[in-house]
Amino acid sequence: MKHRSKLFILSSYFILALLAFSNTAAAQKNKIEKITKFIKKKRINAAYVMFGVSRLNMTQLNSYLESSDLPEVDEYYFSYGLGGHVIHNKFVVGLEIVRTFEKHSLETDGFRTSTRSKYGVLNFGYLLRSKKGLMHYPYLGVGIGKLVLRTTENNIKSFDDITGYQKGSESSTTNFLLNLGFGVDYFYKYNEKKKGQNNLVIGIRIGWIFSPVRNDWRVNHIRVPDGPDSGISGPYLRFTIGLGGWIEKLIKKAI
Repeated sequence: MKHRSKLFILSSYFILALLAFSNTAAAQKNKIEKITKFIKKKRINAAYVMFGVSRLNMTQLNSYLESSDLPEVDEYYFSYGLGGHVIHNKFVVGLEIVRTFEKHSLETDGFRTSTRSKYGVLNFGYLLRSKKGLMHYPYLGVGIGKLVLRTTENNIKSFDDITGYQKGSESSTTNFLLNLGFGVDYFYKYNEKKKGQNNLVIGIRIGWIFSPVRNDWRVNHIRVPDGPDSGISGPYLRFTIGLGGWIEKLIKKAI
């Protein structure tokens, strides 16, 4: 009798585990079917490269550099990056990753400075107008960015001098960012019935990116409490070129 009771208990546990596994498998299958169904709906989407110009507010940083007899940095930078967005029911969701080319200052008293920046933002917008492949939309984005300042002393005369070359620093500040802008895209040979088709997409972005809060600086990876109130903040103008239909193709391959 005891043997039968144990067998009954083990069988019950096995059946319960099997039912739980079946429910979990069914739930996972249901989720996958929902994702697949969502992706199969053709939406307006595009992936593209970006290039343009950005102006960064370096007023306080340059005041600090000037008071320290160091060369000032420029405020205008060429930028490049990658991006993409999806438009569904007039709502726009996009991601952009942007970098600025490193820019070097003129040498002053044997010193030189250089700056570069990078940031990524997630944008949310609303389609105001769509006509014959031409689309207009404002957007607001949130993200994070990093500004890097390098200071070096150019007094090396030969390769042997690198052993004693320690006069230099790298400073950086990382900021939470808000991105406010307006975008215009043109989908070449756009067909309303084939929103996911592969077609050429060109566009333009104009906006202003800024940090609502001030962050500390790091000098040679060491956090310091003081520092200028400068970061990734200022207007930008960017042009985009890419292909429509690529976002959903990449998602389909991923799952």
